[in-house]
Amino acid sequence: MDLRLLRYFSVLAEELHFGRAAARLHISQPPLSKQIRLLEEELGTPLFSRSQRRVELTAAGVALKAQATLVFRQMDQAVGITRQAGLGQWGSLRVGMISSIMAGVLPQGLHEFQKQYPDVHWSLHELQPSEQIEELRQHKLDICLNRAEYSDHELVSEALSTEAIAVVLAQDHKLAGRSRIRLKELAGQRFISYHRGQSAFASTLHRSCMESGFEPQIYQEVVEVQTLLSLVQAGLGVGLLPESTREFSPQRVVYRELVQPALTSTLYATYSRHQLSPATQLFLQTLRGVVQSRGL
Repeated sequence: MDLRLLRYFSVLAEELHFGRAAARLHISQPPLSKQIRLLEEELGTPLFSRSQRRVELTAAGVALKAQATLVFRQMDQAVGITRQAGLGQWGSLRVGMISSIMAGVLPQGLHEFQKQYPDVHWSLHELQPSEQIEELRQHKLDICLNRAEYSDHELVSEALSTEAIAVVLAQDHKLAGRSRIRLKELAGQRFISYHRGQSAFASTLHRSCMESGFEPQIYQEVVEVQTLLSLVQAGLGVGLLPESTREFSPQRVVYRELVQPALTSTLYATYSRHQLSPATQLFLQTLRGVVQSRGL
């Protein structure tokens, strides 16, 4: 069925007057009458009963009017959704992330994004950085947030924020009374660390220890920041973590400033160079705004 004919029918079904309907459609009355006859012929049934005094809908006309109303409502919705999707305001967003950044900009970024774009349905995928990148390459994720930088012909990393790395100690550790701790003073300490093979953050810290004259004694390697903090709390070792993870800190765990050298950790957003969806662009803009507002 020609949608133009259905539109003519809908207007006439509302007006029940050929003259007024033709005026609304910006056509003359004879062409409107002709188009309605063509529609009735196509459907094989009269849609209007006509007399010299009035135009009324037949039973078939009443049924078609109800369905036409639904069709045009759905068409309007489809147009609106399509326009929103083109602007990134409708659709889905798949975010790869590591647990430690839940103490940083991500929760606030998601809150702001959901408030501004409620029709974009986002999902978090907590994965190790290497797994995130693989999923991103396979187009199973739209963006990755971690502390490793990637850059090649497919992907690009954007630095979002940088923060200090702190020494994490049990409250009763012999160094806990110090406000500042030099890295070389941790020589001989048992370290609770992320897996070096999976974490660029852990590899950077290992290299920094070597440059400070000692090889760190890795007592236990973990995946989650909460596990690291729990082991430190139990007095099983010391750790080095971004300052923002202080928000996760349990009781009897203290953070102390790391000096000589003062190390930092950068949060990167990694995404496709060539297939950045509108929703991903809006999410990036939101994260940049959060970082700026927090002065990071």
